[in-house]
Amino acid sequence: MNSNFNGIDRRKLLLGGASLAGIVAAGIAKVEPAVSQQSREAQSQPAPTGRLSGKVAIVTGAARGIGRACAVALAREGCDVMALDIAKQINSVKYPLAKPEELAETDRQIKALGRRSITMQADVRDLAQMRAAVDRAIREFGKVDIMVPNAGICTYVASLDSMTDAEWDDVIDVNLSGVARTMRAVIPHMRDRKQGRIIVVNSTNSRFGSPGSPSYNASKWGVLGLVKCVATEVAKDNITVNAVNPTGVRTMMTQNDEARRWANPENPTQENLEKALMSFNSQPRSFLDPAEIANALLFFAMPESAAITGEAMDVAAGANVRWNS
Repeated sequence: MNSNFNGIDRRKLLLGGASLAGIVAAGIAKVEPAVSQQSREAQSQPAPTGRLSGKVAIVTGAARGIGRACAVALAREGCDVMALDIAKQINSVKYPLAKPEELAETDRQIKALGRRSITMQADVRDLAQMRAAVDRAIREFGKVDIMVPNAGICTYVASLDSMTDAEWDDVIDVNLSGVARTMRAVIPHMRDRKQGRIIVVNSTNSRFGSPGSPSYNASKWGVLGLVKCVATEVAKDNITVNAVNPTGVRTMMTQNDEARRWANPENPTQENLEKALMSFNSQPRSFLDPAEIANALLFFAMPESAAITGEAMDVAAGANVRWNS
């Protein structure tokens, strides 16, 4: 699939957000040096302010990656956190999903910050499980102030017509329907309290189309519409609903052999994977660190964002200059 973007011939658009976001280019950028990436990761840990002290948050997909980073960032700012994850494999997903021991590590990191933590294995595809999670958080913490629907998966395929039903259904059910079920589980409690923040980890794939990930793209565009719709429905109850749209982030969803083959089938190397993303981001960077997404997400949880709802903030290393919506 060929496309022409700003006069440069590209072979393929890639996934954004928790997955890839980029354009495979013919060697137009050097791979970001490891020392530079490590330096940025260190800089992505701001000094805590404790301005969310006394708040309670639930984060889905919290066993690792962006979800863990969000859970830990919220705890650092003073939140008690329920860290929720399916923590088992979904058969249609070809890269390893999180394990119970990774969820336990999230729990350890939250508690190391002096905050209370609950971990729970639950599937966002099951509304009863999500309602049980919210009920448990209320029972043990007394309330839920912040909900972070983050759980997401991706399947890498040749095209829509070649994918299996499971490769379509599972992604839509986790990434889109799972976000809706997570919202449905917590909104009644937030309505009763007349306050709440729902902050979805979405993707820059809600801003453009790309081949090879039709279910992922459809789910992320759907989440963007869902955020804007639900924001109007709950605004009078003092509940805000916003999203963060990352470019490619260094997580297991992007750092695997399936992603490397998808980025460059002829030469599926890590170097070419990094080049793919660097050619898309305007800043001279490849994959962002999960903590950078978590830090951006904190903005929507802070008092200053009380009048912001139905918004989607791109955390995209400048890739977002390419679209105007």
